Amino acid sequence: MTANTPGDDVLVRLRGIRKAFGANVVLDGVDLDVRAGEVLVLLGPSGSGKSTLLRTVNMLTPPDAGTVEFDGEVLVPPASRWPWAYRRQSARLARHRREMGMVFQHFNVFPHMSVLRNITLALRSAQGLSKADAEAVALERLRAVSLAEKASAYPDSLSGGQKQRLAIARALALAPKLMLFDEATSALDPELVKGVLDEMRALAGSGMTMIVVTHEIQFAKEVADRVVFMEHGRIVEEGPAAQFDEPREQRTREFLRALSS
Repeated sequence: MTANTPGDDVLVRLRGIRKAFGANVVLDGVDLDVRAGEVLVLLGPSGSGKSTLLRTVNMLTPPDAGTVEFDGEVLVPPASRWPWAYRRQSARLARHRREMGMVFQHFNVFPHMSVLRNITLALRSAQGLSKADAEAVALERLRAVSLAEKASAYPDSLSGGQKQRLAIARALALAPKLMLFDEATSALDPELVKGVLDEMRALAGSGMTMIVVTHEIQFAKEVADRVVFMEHGRIVEEGPAAQFDEPREQRTREFLRALSS
């Protein structure tokens, strides 16, 4: 795998990605490019490999085979048996992960920390900001997601939608090049979904590169530049969002009909 060539605006390049858990093959030779500024939505039934594919991008789930390239560099999980090399590999991967924000299905905020400290922790530890500078950045991000008045509150006092907006603010505070969303609204009550989707729409409108796993079809049609439909660890169909009004593949049509019924 070579680095991006001059003028190549591919931010994420996946080639031959394979992942199995025991005898269960979850990803089976996936090739995918994501360009800078693109919003890519991954659709598919449960067990199709969407979330696993998302997690290979930042090496939370390293693939068994294939290459993951981010911003022109191939990512390699730390594996050396030599301590100095292992530390160097770990530091390199950590640097790339700081450039990728990820929002999970179940919030993953720290319940024992205030809303403000949930954000300042990473700013101080990863970027070395002073307490005052970190709090200034954190408050700016909280204002952007309409949570500034909750800065001193603790996550247990927040609604599910507020916790997810906190997770988005925390990820964005590090100024990532890429945002990964893994079913960010699926754990929310229906009346809370809109607020989180509105934040994601605003983020997409700002030009952020995003890979989004979701079942929110209308959101995908409104926001996505490209949609990928997966099943059994493979890409069945991909194309512009408008293509999914009338998908080419029968299996894609069946899936979308099931979602709308």
